[in-house]
Amino acid sequence: MNSIIMWGLVPPILLLIYTWRLDKIEREPTGLVIKIFLMGVASTFLAMVLESLAAYGLEFLDLDTTSYVYLAIDNFLAVALIEEFCKRLPVKKFIWNNPNFNFRFDAIVYCLASALGFAAAENIFYMIAYGAGVGLARLIPVHSICAVYMGHYLGAAKTYELDGEVRKKKRCMRLSVLVPTLIHGFWDFALSTEEDLFSYLALGMIVILTVVAFDNLHKYSKEDKPI
Repeated sequence: MNSIIMWGLVPPILLLIYTWRLDKIEREPTGLVIKIFLMGVASTFLAMVLESLAAYGLEFLDLDTTSYVYLAIDNFLAVALIEEFCKRLPVKKFIWNNPNFNFRFDAIVYCLASALGFAAAENIFYMIAYGAGVGLARLIPVHSICAVYMGHYLGAAKTYELDGEVRKKKRCMRLSVLVPTLIHGFWDFALSTEEDLFSYLALGMIVILTVVAFDNLHKYSKEDKPI
């Protein structure tokens, strides 16, 4: 139990607190951030149901489960797309029209809250199923990286909505799911191939994106603007 708390819950919570503190201009209400974190936890159950249905649907394609085509469909569509949609759902439902969503960086705070709640729940599920030893591997921040870009595009979409620029808003709404799905999907796809080349590419991608996302997190915080 101590290992599950240490590796499953503490890292996501610490990262969320760190991000919340970066919101210098007007920090989001603690209760609302916690609510979205818990909604992110709850979204894992929706993701599990949808992924089960997707896995059932994949059986009808009658594909070789080791083929690149099957692995791409499975990881990009049946896993990554579903999970990114589910992580965005609490923000879209509870934050989009909330008066506290009045700065662009707010979207990143709330997207990270949802994603880190999702990640915390997923960490616990994996550690219960496979043992505390997987906890260290779960520290790879794929969900967090995706949330930074999801929040960036959602913040832009909200700005365009209020400016009456419908086409730009729709484009950013699509990108808020598409970009995280591509990142998440490639990571899962590369690992599922169990090939060294893809594993090295995925690891290199995550290292680079971690640095870039962390840098962008600070950049977006410093350049924060009212919506």
